[in-house]
Amino acid sequence: MSKATKIISFIGLTIAMFMGTLDSTIVNIALPKIMTHFNASLTDTSWVATIYTLALAVFMITGSKIADRYGRKKIMLLGLALFGGFSVACMLATSLPELIAFRFFQGLGGAIITPIVLPMGIEIFGKAHMSQMASVVGAVTALAAAGGPPIGGVIIEYASWRWVFGINVPLTIVAFLIVAMGVRESYDESLAGRIDLPGTILLTLGLGGLTFGLLEGRQYGWQSGIILGTLIGGVLAIGLFIFIESKVKHPLLELDLFREKPLTASSLVYFLTGFALVSPTLILNYFLQDVLNDTALHAALIIIPVSLTIMVAMPLGTKLFDQVGAIPVTLIGLLVMAASLLLLSFITTTTPKAVIITFLVIHGVGFGFSSVSLVASVKHLPKNKSG
Repeated sequence: MSKATKIISFIGLTIAMFMGTLDSTIVNIALPKIMTHFNASLTDTSWVATIYTLALAVFMITGSKIADRYGRKKIMLLGLALFGGFSVACMLATSLPELIAFRFFQGLGGAIITPIVLPMGIEIFGKAHMSQMASVVGAVTALAAAGGPPIGGVIIEYASWRWVFGINVPLTIVAFLIVAMGVRESYDESLAGRIDLPGTILLTLGLGGLTFGLLEGRQYGWQSGIILGTLIGGVLAIGLFIFIESKVKHPLLELDLFREKPLTASSLVYFLTGFALVSPTLILNYFLQDVLNDTALHAALIIIPVSLTIMVAMPLGTKLFDQVGAIPVTLIGLLVMAASLLLLSFITTTTPKAVIITFLVIHGVGFGFSSVSLVASVKHLPKNKSG
């Protein structure tokens, strides 16, 4: 495979990663328009966003494992077909229940395509370039997550809310064609036996219960029976899942991998910084539009610098990581993020927009550096376990 073919193939994979992550945040800004269009309540309309996140969280590990076993390229193409097909369905939905149902299957496609981009990229360029691959994947993920509200804002400003879903269609076609023509099939050859069905069921119940409880706790009330039941049930299912995974011969999630301390610590750091990136940008978007009465486009232009900063900061952080190691770079990133969050907490209705943008740029630098944890998490793993 020539260098140009490798680069084009990886671009196709990053387009898939970008879309799968983008749709977890881009829809939020369109919810008021969707609510008005279908004459629905905010509670019902919020499921357009919730159901995608739920599907993404619940099925990502299972999708990754199936791809490792049966072929990452085949499963990637299946995921892209699902994602793209149901993006069209979402765009053409004639009722809110239809839209919510289509979003679930779109989320299922997203759960399939996003976790296997990194192992497919490593298969293209080799383990020697694992750090660079992880850096690009992390940067694209962060760009998509933080870029969702501003990109959605631009679409809402100039087009119908339906194009929040329609933007995926040409991107899916491009990604599908590139992957189909340019990427070779790859597997985790160490896997054998049947799919761990009990583990799959318990993980689905556990993540489903926890994700539903956290997403809908405010709506139903944190002390309501349904929320307490789903949260407690989710925790019990996860506990039973971990117990079973430690006993079965061919587990869905190989817990032995977490004896690698960089993987465990880095996963925790990346988990926390994900909250620290997405939550402030979503809250700030609503603050700008609902409190300051900015247009969606104006709010988008204010928020988008955080995404652009991450695109620069993460590759820079990876270069520093190669020279001084993960700990100092990640620690600096976490401290900068903490400082930027403190600064953002001082924003009022009279804060100049230039100051807000400066705080967001600092925030992007912090996330870009702390996301080196994603690179560190896979650096010491065998190549076939990078999925």
